[in-house]
Amino acid sequence: MNSKALASRLVSPLKTLRTDKARLRFLRNSLIGIAAAFIVAIAAVTTFRQDYRIGVDLASVRCLPWRLYMITYGQPADLKRGDFVAFVPKGGLMGEHFEGKTVGKMVAGLPGDKLVVKNNVAYIGDRLIGELDLIEKLGKKSGDFDRVMTVPAGKILVIGTEPRSYDGRYWGFLDSKLIIGKVGPII
Repeated sequence: MNSKALASRLVSPLKTLRTDKARLRFLRNSLIGIAAAFIVAIAAVTTFRQDYRIGVDLASVRCLPWRLYMITYGQPADLKRGDFVAFVPKGGLMGEHFEGKTVGKMVAGLPGDKLVVKNNVAYIGDRLIGELDLIEKLGKKSGDFDRVMTVPAGKILVIGTEPRSYDGRYWGFLDSKLIIGKVGPII
C-alpha cells in the first residue's frame, strides 16, 4: 500500500465524522448528558455521605444477620426495644479488638429494665434474650456471667441477633452517648 492510500484511509473516518452532523450532535449531547449526570452524582454523594453511610460486614461470625446495611448518623431521639443502633466502643468496653470500630447491635433493654443472667441464659424482665454461647471461647466457667442488674439512666443493653454475638450479655451496658446513629438492613 502506498503512502497516499494509507493517508486516505486514515483521514477518511475524520472526514466522515466531520460531515456527519447527526453523529456529532449525538456525541455532543451524550458528553453533555454524561457530564451533567456526573455533576449530579457528585453532589448527591457529597450530601448522602454527611448523614448516611453504607456498611459492609465481611466477618465469618457476625452479630447481625446482614452483610450490607445503612447507618443513619445522628443521636436517636427516642430509642425503643428492637431498634438497631451503631456505636463506637471506647475505654475497653468490648476489648481492644473492637476499640474505635463501628459496631451495630439491637436495643434489648432500656433504662429501668431488669437484666437477669441465670444459668447462662439472659432475660430482660421475663423476656428471653438468649443463651450465652461464648462462655468457653471467652475462657470463663458456667455461671461467671450470672447476675441481676437494672439498666441505669443514660445506658442501654444492646445485643446481637446471631447466637455467637459478643454483646451486652457479656460486657454490660452501653453508654447512650456512644451511639452514633441507627442501623437498617440493605441485604
